[in-house]
Amino acid sequence: MIRLIVASSMALVAAAAVATTQPSGTWDTLVGMKYAKARKEVIDAGWRPDHKNAAEEWERQLQGQFPELRSCDGASGYCTHYFVSYDGVCLKVVTEGDTVASFKVRSVAQGCPKQ
Repeated sequence: MIRLIVASSMALVAAAAVATTQPSGTWDTLVGMKYAKARKEVIDAGWRPDHKNAAEEWERQLQGQFPELRSCDGASGYCTHYFVSYDGVCLKVVTEGDTVASFKVRSVAQGCPKQ
């Protein structure tokens, strides 16, 4: 009986580990997608916006709509957004576009912002 309980517990721990570590390429389908749709998919998958104040006032204004937005480079049109899982794993989403409505996903990778 004890062996069965231990085996069941180990299986649950292994399943939780698999759920938190995403295999590489998991988010590749988001690349090229409109950001609003990609954002919904990420949130529906259990990730939450990682809200930290952006550096510039105009970026902080965008955070009203996208609290996960961390920074934008006006020259390139790239913006960086961060999401976090319940266990602290970060997801970095880089978008490109001239306006918020035109944001498309350029890249997605696991990784937390540098403090």
